[in-house]
Amino acid sequence: MSKSNYSAYMANKNKIIEMFRSETFEKNKLPSEAALANRLGISLVTLRESLMMLALEGYITKRHGSGNYVHPSTLDFENRTYCFTEYLAKRGYRAGLRLLRQERVPAGAQEAGQLGIREGEGLLVSRVLYLANERPAIYTISRMPETLVIRADVEQMPFAYPQILIQDFMGREVAHALNEYIPIASGPRLSQLLALPEGAPVECSNQVFYDITDQQVMMNTNYFHPNYYRVRTLQNWDLGRNGPGPAET
Repeated sequence: MSKSNYSAYMANKNKIIEMFRSETFEKNKLPSEAALANRLGISLVTLRESLMMLALEGYITKRHGSGNYVHPSTLDFENRTYCFTEYLAKRGYRAGLRLLRQERVPAGAQEAGQLGIREGEGLLVSRVLYLANERPAIYTISRMPETLVIRADVEQMPFAYPQILIQDFMGREVAHALNEYIPIASGPRLSQLLALPEGAPVECSNQVFYDITDQQVMMNTNYFHPNYYRVRTLQNWDLGRNGPGPAET
């Protein structure tokens, strides 16, 4: 992409994202592409190029025959990660998992806030241990609003692939997940589950999954064995700048 084309793309991208920030759309579905191009004062071809790039960056989801969906939750959030089984496999481990327990409990205040539901609403809580060469690597507590679960055979949930779980057991198409990482010291129960000395440092993440309409569908709390999981992020130096050359001062 030439510098002039890149600058034009960035100008259009920023214009579109500013519209995303300042307006709301029913079920986060955007107006037709023709209407958007007219509002923004750009050609339909230019708009489609910009929307394709925004889709690749995770700001929107494009669905043939359905339309384009904006994800407000991604506008100020750049972190992307794999699902855990793929991560462990990429590091050379034989990935597996073990479902430890499932139960139905009322949502607490924090869970309700994260999932966009009322406190006291029912949650399906699943406790899962991800394995690396049969050793405990990641302990996950997964919480799903009961009202979104459409199947009864919940013990068959495919926790290795959250996007498939959400599709098959909630009838929703997952778009993205947001993750917040917090360092903690392992307590007695966590130390036992991850085979670590009590008090060992552990990375913990709170993870919320969203569908293509930007509705929260699942919340996970993950605890990572330090020998098996590391946080990695991608930084693209061209994104967010005025062009591929040196930034102006």
